Order: sequence, then C-alpha cells, then structure tokens
Amino acid sequence: SGSSRVKMLGPYAYTPPIYWFTNKNLGGAYGFNTETCPGANVQPIESIKKMLPEENLWPIDDVWNFHCGKNEFSTIDRFKLAVEKRYGVSNNVEEFAMKSQVLNYELMRPMFEAFQANKGSATGIIQWMLNSAWPEMYWQLYGHDLMPNGAFYGAKSACKPIHLLYDYGENSIRIINDSLNCIYNYKAEISIYDINSKLIYSYSLDLNLNAESQNEILLIPEIDELTETYFLDLKLFNIDGNKIDQNFYWLSTKKDILDYEAEFESWTYYTPSKEYADFTLLNSLPKVKIEIQYNIINSEIGQKVEMTLKNINDSLAFFIELQLVNKKNGEVILPVLWEDNYISLLPNEERNIEAKFSLGKNLLDNVDVRVRGWNISDP
Repeated sequence: SGSSRVKMLGPYAYTPPIYWFTNKNLGGAYGFNTETCPGANVQPIESIKKMLPEENLWPIDDVWNFHCGKNEFSTIDRFKLAVEKRYGVSNNVEEFAMKSQVLNYELMRPMFEAFQANKGSATGIIQWMLNSAWPEMYWQLYGHDLMPNGAFYGAKSACKPIHLLYDYGENSIRIINDSLNCIYNYKAEISIYDINSKLIYSYSLDLNLNAESQNEILLIPEIDELTETYFLDLKLFNIDGNKIDQNFYWLSTKKDILDYEAEFESWTYYTPSKEYADFTLLNSLPKVKIEIQYNIINSEIGQKVEMTLKNINDSLAFFIELQLVNKKNGEVILPVLWEDNYISLLPNEERNIEAKFSLGKNLLDNVDVRVRGWNISDP
C-alpha cells in the first residue's frame, strides 16, 4: 500500500515520480496526476470463478499470479496483506472476495476525493485504468466481463459534482461544488455511529457555496465514545429538501501510518505502510435482514429496475451488494448500470436504488435480484 505525494485523504495509492507534483516551472501539468491507482483490484467472486479453475480458487497460488501484471505487479501480495491487516484473515475465497471489494472501495474513493478537496493545487487525476481486456486482478474499475468491482462505485461516489466528503488527514468534513452554479440553502447532516450502531454524534448545518469551489464545513471534535471501528454517515439535501448526496465511511481510531522515508532499489511506485488501520471489529457485526421490493419497467432502450431496500433491524447493514441474476442458472446479468451499489444502511433506514439494463422483454421473467453483504442474512 502507499500514498500519492499530493495531500491524500486516504490510506493507499500508487505513487508516480515525485517531480510530477513538485515542479511548478516546466509546464502546465503541475498537480495533474495522469496515471495513478491503488494497484491490485481483485474482482467479485463471480468473476474470480470465471477466470480460475475450481482447484485453484483457494488458497491463493501462482494461478492467481498469472492474472496479475509483470515485475513489481506480478502478485497481489501487498493487497492480500492489506486485507488481512485491516479486515482479518479470510477462511475461503468468498470471504476474501467480499473483503476485497470493501478494500477496493476504501482505496479508490479517497484517491479521487483528495483531488476534489485540494482544488487548485491538485488540478486533475486519471485512474489507471478503466477496464481490463482480459481476466486479471489488477487496475480495473470493471473487468473483462463488464462486472464492476468495489473500486468502480468508490470512484462513482467520489466524483459526484456536488458532494460531501471526509478528509482523513484533517478529520474534517468538506463540501464540493464542481458545478457551474452556486448552491444556496442546502443542508448537511453528519452522523457518527459506534460499532454497536449507537448514534454517538450528530450535527447539521445550512450551506451556501460558490460554483467550482470547495470548503471545510466541520472539524470533527473529540468524541469519547468512539469504538476502534466506527461509522460516519454524510447526507446532503438541496433547497427543496431532496437528498442529492449520501456518503458512508467506516473509520478506525488506529490510523494508517505510511513510510515516506522508505528507500527503494528501483523506481518509486508505491509508499509502504508502517501500520494499518484496524477494521476487524466489523467481523463482530450482528446478522441483519433486509426487506426488498422491486419492479422492472420496460422502455424503448431497455429495462429499468426500481428497488427499495429497508434495514428492518436496530443494527447497521454493512456493504450491501446488489446484483441482477438469471433465475434459471444463477449467473449474474451483465452489464447493469446501478445508480449506486455496495451501500450501507443505518438502523431502520430505507433507500431507493435504480438500475438500467437491456436483456430483451421476452426474457424478463428470468430476472431475479440477489442481495448480499458483509452481515446480511440470507433471505
């Protein structure tokens, strides 16, 4: 793991040559990171099972490495270590795949949010890369089979034009307005929950913000009731009271410590970690049930799924994965453009989610919805 040399908000990112950021005199690309990424992006379990023989699914072996890159990128060792240190050792490939999506999301979102929060000094960022042309464990937001991984939805969340975000470095909340219009009379709601889903801090405020700007709106105070793993929920409402942004974080009182003084024998492509944040308390979350209602609507260009999810428990539902599947064989239907995915629901919270796809009207009876997550009980 590592961090880009621009002021990062999160724990992990590819480090390009430092002169791309420090040389202000030799061109207009100062602060523009043209090729950056967390590195490995292990795919969801369905994609892994497509690319690996059953006998090589677990434990991780050289067949996995065949689907990596070359040289410094020839294994997922650094990624696997980060999963284990942050989320605990996995017992099987399904558990590892789920933890990988959590890490993918956690790594990709702050990489983009860092550039949003440092507008001016940071002038742009390009993720390497968008997608893979063949089955692999590196670099993609979605795989060769068009299956998005957690990194896709982390990037999607971070790049909303009007957005609330958490600044890891400053322990503060910022609002981003990447649009050409000023915003008036918006409202932010900020909530912090402990690992037991108990609300331990809340704050709300009204907001105005100039076009193409960002601003710190809250420095989070010291909170005595924080558990080692805790949750931050950010909601933003417009002048009409409509929710236009929601951003959910899992945080740790044990901070990531990066080794910026590390010496390398070859080119500097990443910054190693001295210590890792600890999210292993997530493994103690109780199982919860989700109520699901959905409707499939035909249109001239395809179909749309309108879905309502409700957490009917007093405990948080963490990292919910939504899929459309074929009823007959259980295979995931691809591609599907989800409005949002890998979401978390607060106790008794309800959310509406839409997805677009094109399957053919005569095949709609074969479509079903699959919902699973970190602590989601089977329906």
